[in-house]
Amino acid sequence: MKKVVSRSLFLLILGTLCSCRKELKAPEYVKYLQDERYGFRKVVKIEGWEYAFQYKPAEMIMLIESKGVKNDSIKNKRMKELEGTAWFNISFRLSSGKVSSMRYNLSSIEDYDKRYDYFLNHAKKHIRLVYGGTDTLFPMSYLFENNYNLTPQETMIVGFRLPGEMRTPEQNMQLIYEDEIFGNGIIKALFKKSDLKRIPELIY
Repeated sequence: MKKVVSRSLFLLILGTLCSCRKELKAPEYVKYLQDERYGFRKVVKIEGWEYAFQYKPAEMIMLIESKGVKNDSIKNKRMKELEGTAWFNISFRLSSGKVSSMRYNLSSIEDYDKRYDYFLNHAKKHIRLVYGGTDTLFPMSYLFENNYNLTPQETMIVGFRLPGEMRTPEQNMQLIYEDEIFGNGIIKALFKKSDLKRIPELIY
């Protein structure tokens, strides 16, 4: 009997310790979320291309937008706006980094304009989020960051409205992008609920 009680107590303590979330200041918080080891950034390599999927919790978005300047009223307002949503960056680049993705393998300025128009207005139709393995969500918000070919990487920012009354993501999320332009097919990134539970507390 004592062994059963001791084992149960051990499991209870272990579960409590595992559920504890780290507390990190702003720079360490962002670095943690951008580190592939912790599950919030996924990099998929296909045929000389790299696709990076970055999950951005509301606190991360607020922190980046505020540039580290603390203002409680602005913070609270922005956090309220972000409730019930999930946001991601989808970045892509040639692994070699020698040329901008937007200029890769083009034969004319018209081809460039068509490619730019696709990412500006149509790529969002080929992005979806499977939430909890049952709900398929489509972007409520989409933005293509035009870097004017200053860097070889391009980024799409997508936001999804969570189902029901969810305030923050609590289930597995599989982000899916179908690459229509470069012919790399359907690319998927899974963000696990076990990792979501361990997002650090931001000391701000």
